[in-house]
Amino acid sequence: MGKILIVDDEQNILDILSLVLTSEKHEVDISLEGYSAIENVKRKKYDLVLLDIKMPKMDGLEVLERIMEIDKSLIVIMISGHGNFETAVEATKRGAYNYIQKPPDLDELKIAIRNAIEYKKSKDEIENLRNELIEANNILGNSDAIKEVKDRIIKYSNLDLNVLIYGESGTGKMLVAKQLHLNSKRSEKPFVIVNCANLSDVKAESELFGLFENGALINSGKLSDAKSGYFLFDEISSLSLDVQSKILKVIEENKFTRTGQNEENILDTRFIFTTNKNLEVEISEGRFREDLYHRIKVLQIIIPALRDRSEDIDELVKTFTEQICKAFNINNKEFSDEAIRHLKSFRWPGNVRELKNTIERLIFDIDKDIIEEDDIEIPGTKHSKLLNELLNKNLTLNDFQNESEKVFIEKMLRDYKYNIVHTAEALKIQRSHLYKLLSKYNIPTPSKIK
Repeated sequence: MGKILIVDDEQNILDILSLVLTSEKHEVDISLEGYSAIENVKRKKYDLVLLDIKMPKMDGLEVLERIMEIDKSLIVIMISGHGNFETAVEATKRGAYNYIQKPPDLDELKIAIRNAIEYKKSKDEIENLRNELIEANNILGNSDAIKEVKDRIIKYSNLDLNVLIYGESGTGKMLVAKQLHLNSKRSEKPFVIVNCANLSDVKAESELFGLFENGALINSGKLSDAKSGYFLFDEISSLSLDVQSKILKVIEENKFTRTGQNEENILDTRFIFTTNKNLEVEISEGRFREDLYHRIKVLQIIIPALRDRSEDIDELVKTFTEQICKAFNINNKEFSDEAIRHLKSFRWPGNVRELKNTIERLIFDIDKDIIEEDDIEIPGTKHSKLLNELLNKNLTLNDFQNESEKVFIEKMLRDYKYNIVHTAEALKIQRSHLYKLLSKYNIPTPSKIK
């Protein structure tokens, strides 16, 4: 049963309704005028408010507006003997769930209240699920860099403008995109994702726009599936120039036409784009359209690499450990302070994803409740061995500097899968400088691995 507030300036109406609803096992409060009703709503959480329209001092429509500002989840049924269709429409516009004429038929009122409370329960369940989804996709960390990302998510969520999310692989671009959607006014609408790496020129037409053959719609296409929600182009830089031109046209016009169909399909969709590549570099090397770049980068969120926010590793390790132990129903484990300090010393080229995978492996590999520093294998032990050998060689300072620099560059190239752009960014040097070092140390110029 529900908690109900009845608001009416007639005591006899309050008495009758209170008696009827109490007999139905509802918990009932009453108010004789609008001001006390507002105070009641401030103090207590109600499932339903029965609200008279014609009252002295403050009419029901004003009370409705005020209490909806306090609690948007309130279900309000307006009751009045003086109302008309226009009043009912106005009440609905201001957030009322239903409108009932006075004097109400008690059986009909009971049914209306029962339906309203069931609706409230369903609405609350959906809201709880939504909050759980937000929590499950929560962005962990309190560093200044990640706080900036969180602030931009809140700032940009309800702006119907294109957003470009940039970050290295494993930084959490998908989480940011989901947070934008979940915190927006479109959160109850679809969130459609297309993996651009799998979107070949042949597949793009049918997968995005759908297929129309012999006068019949074979499939609607992912753009139509978005239905006023969010559409995410994941790793937009993977698209060919030909597909990029098609995407540009859709973004510019907010509409598309399927092959074999003359009818235009109008879009009311917010577009989000992610990339782990520097698109300005891609433009300069002829792999990305500059006009598309300016269209998608109306708003931008840059996610920092984990190495640039190592202070967040404490929270990440604790949260991931708890999540993994709970998911696999195993005894709670934890990492010692020394182990966490050790984890903070790594570069983590795979970012948060790599850290989580490492924690998961250690939880299952180490048969102890507390994982210590010595339990953690240092990544790149081959390079550590090479450096150790250099320390024991009979070298001049200049020779040691050159040899150790070569080992370090080779390690960084492997860490970043031989991606010159990412390796240079991690080293905080220009790509031209990196190429010079590759030439200097006779390190073969690698092919880029996507």
